[in-house]
Amino acid sequence: MVITGGNDQNVPRTPERPGERVAADLRRRIAAGEWEVDEALPTTAALAEHYGVSQATVTRVLRSLAAEGLVRTVPRWGTFRA
Repeated sequence: MVITGGNDQNVPRTPERPGERVAADLRRRIAAGEWEVDEALPTTAALAEHYGVSQATVTRVLRSLAAEGLVRTVPRWGTFRA
């Protein structure tokens, strides 16, 4: 699909990837203070169901957020707000 007009200069639109949507929303929720520091986020399974994505997608998103310093994951315990 090509969008014309304005300053788009015929740049094709690419659909947002599910992981990008999930990551953006989790960043927003973290910034809004939905979870306190050291508070556990919902499980990978719960997040996957909530966002309608696979658990693998949620795992990739959480790894990305951990690399950004927003969360920390403790094996067998869960993911926590950093």
